[in-house]
Amino acid sequence: MKNIFFLRHAKSSWDDFALKDFDRPLSTRGIQDADLMGNFFRSKRIKLDLVLSSPSKRTKETIEHFFSRDKPKVDFSDSIYHASMEDILDNLYQIPEEITNVMVVGHNPSMHDLTEYLSQKFLNKYPTCALAQISTANKWIELTQGCSNLENFMKPSELR
Repeated sequence: MKNIFFLRHAKSSWDDFALKDFDRPLSTRGIQDADLMGNFFRSKRIKLDLVLSSPSKRTKETIEHFFSRDKPKVDFSDSIYHASMEDILDNLYQIPEEITNVMVVGHNPSMHDLTEYLSQKFLNKYPTCALAQISTANKWIELTQGCSNLENFMKPSELR
């Protein structure tokens, strides 16, 4: 059984409108939410084999706060920034079969769209720093529509 966790980056700051989208840092609430969601995730005692992430400033900062001390191996991929659902699937298709627990840290709408596509479960909203967990018995290359179960969907507002 494989587990995929889709983490949308935490809330970013709009204090400096001169910054490019790629360079926006987290807001104060974003930092707090990433810490909160990271504590929730650590309480589950799940060991990740791999984290695939967008290289944007806000995703990197989300990872730093989410994992704090025990950061797993992270592969930053330009193809996850402004990614389509297909772009992220292409990244997942490349994962070796011995890897079973993967997290993707990215942006909307792809986090939302991919969670719904793989699980066939409707999610009304996928807010910043929300975390979905899906499981599948399929091989990575065989990830298709409806092949997974939505095991958990947690939003920071449910933990505050």
